[in-house]
Amino acid sequence: MQDLTVILPKQTRLKDAFAPIMAQANIQFIREKPRHAYGVCVDGRGEMAVMSAAERKPDDALRKLKDGKADLAVMGADKFIEAKSKAQFEGRSFPLSAVAAFNCAACRMFVAAKPEQDIQKAKDLDGMTIATSFPYSLRAWLAAEGVSNVEIVECDGDTEDEIRDGSADAIFEIVDSGRSLVENGLETKILAYNIETVMVASSALMLSANAQAACALIDRLTGKDAVKKAAPVFTPKSNVNELCFA
Repeated sequence: MQDLTVILPKQTRLKDAFAPIMAQANIQFIREKPRHAYGVCVDGRGEMAVMSAAERKPDDALRKLKDGKADLAVMGADKFIEAKSKAQFEGRSFPLSAVAAFNCAACRMFVAAKPEQDIQKAKDLDGMTIATSFPYSLRAWLAAEGVSNVEIVECDGDTEDEIRDGSADAIFEIVDSGRSLVENGLETKILAYNIETVMVASSALMLSANAQAACALIDRLTGKDAVKKAAPVFTPKSNVNELCFA
């Protein structure tokens, strides 16, 4: 049996937010060398075997899960939702599941626009152009809301500027502090769903030799390690809009 392999977040914001959860669980990530992105996770209580680990960005983490190079990965739910929505719209299978959620690095996905835009519900977006860095998540959300007559402008960041120059009527983006919206003369209009940090696993993990070790790690990180399980069971634990996990 190979070691349980875990991918930890590389982005500073998410890594810093997840650090207290690791500390509370007494799990430490140790690099072989300071400049290595990989190393091991060690259980300070000595109850779990040493785990292979690495810090990677979400797209790489998702790829490694699909390729069987990793068992679990920690990332923002926004990346998981976008990847799953893309697979669904392209008619591909998506062999990954969100198996735990953590209340850290939380933010929200909003539709935002200029204050004078009369947008109160999803149906008000009919006929509009919306800019976003999450085109497939937007399509999934619009479909769930019964809205189809929307033009989507896909951007690599800086979506607010699409409204400034008239390329879009609204944006669909993650909002944290909201400072960027204010500085660009925009305001939130519709809350699409909340976003949090999730643990993602391959759907095949529950049938693998690492299932028990994975459950033990998830229980430790979520503070449920005192509860004994009859058998490893992976189920969604997030309150993110259910379309993301269905």
